[in-house]
Amino acid sequence: MADCTYCGSDLTRYEPVWVEEGHGEDRTPVGGFCNYACLHAHVEAERLVYGTSCAWSPSESR
Repeated sequence: MADCTYCGSDLTRYEPVWVEEGHGEDRTPVGGFCNYACLHAHVEAERLVYGTSCAWSPSESR
C-alpha cells in the first residue's frame, strides 16, 4: 500500500499522480500524490520551485 507523499492518504483510493526524477536516461521514483492539489502543496511546502528555472525577462524574447 502506498501513501500520498504530502497528506498520507491511501493512494489505492485515487488515481494518483506519480513523480520521478531524471538523471540522464535514469529515472527514480520520488513520490506519489492523491491529486495535483497535493502535488502543488508539496512543491510549495518544500520550496522546490526556488532556483530551479533559468532567468528570463520579456525584453529577452525580442
